[in-house]
Amino acid sequence: MLCAAACALALCAAPVRAQTEAPDDSPEALYQSGMSRFIAGNYEQSVEFLDQLVKVFGKEPELRQQIDLAMYARACALYNLARHADAIKAFEEYIAQYPESKFADEAGFRIGSAQQQLEEYELAVAAYQKLRSSHPRSPYAEDALYQVGICRLIQESSALASAAFKDFMALYPDSPLWGQAGAFCARALFDEGGKEKVVEAIAMLETIEKRPRTWSVISYCNFLAFEIGDFMFDDTEYELALKAYRRVKPRKALLGHQQDYQRAIEAALAALQSARPSARDVRSRFQEERRLAADLAQAKEMSAKLEALPDYDANLYHRIGRCFFNTDRYWEARAAFTRVVAIAQDETVREAGHFDLILAVSRLRRFDDLVIEADHYLSTYDTQGKWE
Repeated sequence: MLCAAACALALCAAPVRAQTEAPDDSPEALYQSGMSRFIAGNYEQSVEFLDQLVKVFGKEPELRQQIDLAMYARACALYNLARHADAIKAFEEYIAQYPESKFADEAGFRIGSAQQQLEEYELAVAAYQKLRSSHPRSPYAEDALYQVGICRLIQESSALASAAFKDFMALYPDSPLWGQAGAFCARALFDEGGKEKVVEAIAMLETIEKRPRTWSVISYCNFLAFEIGDFMFDDTEYELALKAYRRVKPRKALLGHQQDYQRAIEAALAALQSARPSARDVRSRFQEERRLAADLAQAKEMSAKLEALPDYDANLYHRIGRCFFNTDRYWEARAAFTRVVAIAQDETVREAGHFDLILAVSRLRRFDDLVIEADHYLSTYDTQGKWE
């Protein structure tokens, strides 16, 4: 429940006149009705009461504190209802009237977030940059720069995306988003194209490996390293391909850790959403909930992707084996192809690995082993004797 924590405390702390003697359309009654519904998650009805309060009493000096909170809650309710265009307008009105409010930085961030949801990425970037300029010490300045990189990545403006993520990593080295920023930076560098950028992308993957990462980041980097390796393999850059493939971990270990990580995030998000608000965590709650929700979405995506690739490991070892074979490292190639034959579930993958294993053994001039592998191959894939 985004922003409910802040408004719950505000409702208790804000001075109001006695309700029992006020008519239904008094500012006190409208404030209490709107805020209580907002805290309860009844956003549609809360907007009705808060709209009326702001429209009728929004300029009353003695109600400044209540109107500040009411305008903030109204805009948050619209945001939570996914009425993003209305939320943007409401937050802009709020900042214009209360530029010094303690929630002004969050409001500015939400404007960018709402525009991002509307796929108005240039406007979102402008909003995030404005927030960073007007509130450089805000905790939301960190997330704003990160989201600039995300917007540029979605826009396929790879050079701008990599630049934004590099800036983020330099400015916020202790951020929990640092590893993910590095992974997205590597993605953007790879997408820029060219051997130099690919080398830089691999170097970025190596850099973020030196620090703790979430399992979602590790999985994301694995898929990216696999993709980079395949690209360089097809371009006959076998040493670079091997350098990328060495960043990839086995599927079984990844999947188990990824599923555990997903469950942990789900539990953390549920605990946060059900927790009673406290003064200590009011300002960080929206930020934390948003980050957890993003982590959970990525964790689910990575788990689903891993589950859909049963021959992930076999294909990896096959490509590694081909790199070794094409660089005349036949012992290493033999070991990789042997692994493919042992673990491949798809018969096509297993047969291709076995055939390449025979080629590697042949190049090693291990003739006894060659005969054994060739007989094994024929008895497995040519049971009718058509190739004899």
